[in-house]
Amino acid sequence: MAEHIETDTVVVGLGAMGAQALWQLARSGVDAVGVEQYSPGHSRGSSHGESRIIRTAYLEGAEYVPFVHAAWRAWADLEEASGSCLVLRTGALVLGAPGSAAVAGTLTAAGHHGLAHSRLSGQELAERFPQHAVRPGEEGVFEEEGGVVLPEAAITTALRLARAAGAEVLTGTRVTRIEPDPDRPRVLAGDTEIRARRVVVTAGAWLPQLLPDAMAPVRMRVERRVLGWFRTTQDPSPHAGGPVFARDEPDGTTWYGFPSLDGRTVKIGIHAEAPGSGDRPGAQWGEPVDPDAGPRKPDGADARRLAELAAGLRGVEELPERMAPCMYTMTPDEHFVIGLRRDLPGLVLAGGFSGHGYKFASAVGEALSDLARHGRTDLPIGMFDPHRWD
Repeated sequence: MAEHIETDTVVVGLGAMGAQALWQLARSGVDAVGVEQYSPGHSRGSSHGESRIIRTAYLEGAEYVPFVHAAWRAWADLEEASGSCLVLRTGALVLGAPGSAAVAGTLTAAGHHGLAHSRLSGQELAERFPQHAVRPGEEGVFEEEGGVVLPEAAITTALRLARAAGAEVLTGTRVTRIEPDPDRPRVLAGDTEIRARRVVVTAGAWLPQLLPDAMAPVRMRVERRVLGWFRTTQDPSPHAGGPVFARDEPDGTTWYGFPSLDGRTVKIGIHAEAPGSGDRPGAQWGEPVDPDAGPRKPDGADARRLAELAAGLRGVEELPERMAPCMYTMTPDEHFVIGLRRDLPGLVLAGGFSGHGYKFASAVGEALSDLARHGRTDLPIGMFDPHRWD
């Protein structure tokens, strides 16, 4: 028998952004329903992997810094409300040649916003952070305001608080259709029909499928990435207690990593391969993914590619102990999509987080709640306008 639900706001997709949005709505007294096709904290999308970086001197653009500040505040709110530790402050380190995108972008953001940071010579890097094999000519930038967000724990915590505040959470429920309407948009999920005043769509890699016509101008693409965990070889390990990091290679590859959170492994990943490297064995660039099928399982080529980069670390095994695939949902300019579209009345959108969005999830959830309740937000999301490609 078909079920019919009437509510104020529906959140479609309860990953990084949707879980935070549902909690913000529920804590504001909104009658809200969240719908998730898998179980909360699942590994089928882009919100898993045990750790995510948060940093403040934002190398992707100084314009992000006010939004990072909002995210720090919102993460602290979630921690206080839940009594859980969800963010580990480790500091953040960026390494590369002078003038490289990572180093220059970090320095620009820090300088523009007056952020405390230290610019380190190669010798200072080697002395202060011996876990990194520093090449001649490399330098670094260190900031205290960086750390690790625990992604699965943040999702399940937000949903626990949302339920406690009165939200209904439907899991194992796949949304097949969303019908915009200025008054009562409709969501179809199996035999369930949900009518609401607003629908918040945070479906990640499935966003283009759910709203194909409206999202066509955005030209989102879903790409495969692989994470690798390398066993540490020294006791005590130089990776225990270190900072999160991002590193630019001489060829333009940007990769990142974490301190050892479990005391025995170090996790790394590739954010962007060097331009023109798509034919390199194991290159993680441009391989499309059907989100329903999921990314291809990691293989030996992935292990060897990650190992090439891990050679820049001291005190780890040559090959990863384990690997896990994930998906990047990319926009053409690699900036996010957050806001309203005129051709989607009654809907609020968030997507295209392009591999660097999780740190903002707490603030994104707050912005989505504002947009669903009031049609506007004071948070700095203007650069994420969904109409900018029209």
